[in-house]
Amino acid sequence: MTDGLPLTDLAFNILVALTDEELHGYALIKRLREQEGRELLRTGTVYAALARLGDQGWVVDSEGPADDEDPRRRYYRITAAGLAAARAEAARLADVLLEARRKRLLAEPARG
Repeated sequence: MTDGLPLTDLAFNILVALTDEELHGYALIKRLREQEGRELLRTGTVYAALARLGDQGWVVDSEGPADDEDPRRRYYRITAAGLAAARAEAARLADVLLEARRKRLLAEPARG
C-alpha cells in the first residue's frame, strides 16, 4: 500500500483535479469550490495541502502552458507517485462503497 493513505478528502480531490491537466493555484481552488460543500474553501487551506502533497512527492510545480499571459501564475502537476496514490485511494474508497452497499446504506446502482 502507498504511504500516506488514506488521503484526506481535500488531498484526494486535488490529485483527482490534477490527474488529466496541470492547473495554476487559482484555477484549482475555483474547481474545488465548485464541488458541493466546498464553496467556503480557504485559499490557505489549499496551498497548505499542495505543500504537503509536494512533500510526499505527489505534486510538483510545472511550467504551465506557453500561452499563459500571466507569468506570476504557479502551475502544479501530479507525479507518477501521486497518480499511484490517487489510484490506491480510489480503490480504497470503492471498497468502502461496496461495503456500504452490502449493508444497504446506499442504493444499488441503476442498471441500463
